[in-house]
Amino acid sequence: MKKLVLILIGLIPFVIGIQMSEWLMQHQDRVLPFKIIGIVFLIFWILVGFITSKFEKTPLKTAVIINLPAFLVLLLIMYQSIILGHSWPNLFGWATQMYFLPLNNISSYIIGILFFYVHMWSACLLAFLLMFAASYFGCYLRRRLDKS
Repeated sequence: MKKLVLILIGLIPFVIGIQMSEWLMQHQDRVLPFKIIGIVFLIFWILVGFITSKFEKTPLKTAVIINLPAFLVLLLIMYQSIILGHSWPNLFGWATQMYFLPLNNISSYIIGILFFYVHMWSACLLAFLLMFAASYFGCYLRRRLDKS
């Protein structure tokens, strides 16, 4: 049951990404503070890791299960971008783009500084790594504070 809860928690970025997309579609003349949203999302993901740390035996196992949906979405994005060369023109193509939307600006900015050219799959890969690191850090921090 705890693993299912962790996987469902891992779907939260879909909801946030869909809300961001919906807001952008309704307010096309405005711009969201994307970098601030990304930073707040990472802080939230650290908090998620902190709260769910006790769901599994190790912080690594908790972080892996929470980020399992993100990993599956990343695989779909890489398949679409690298193998197909385009996104699917259906719900799955749209949904995969929504998942990493909260972190897209930060990850694209970092990739752009390092490599001067941003592919969608590379920005999503970095977003996944940031999410994984944030959740692991939250789990690790909770375990560390509980020991002291």
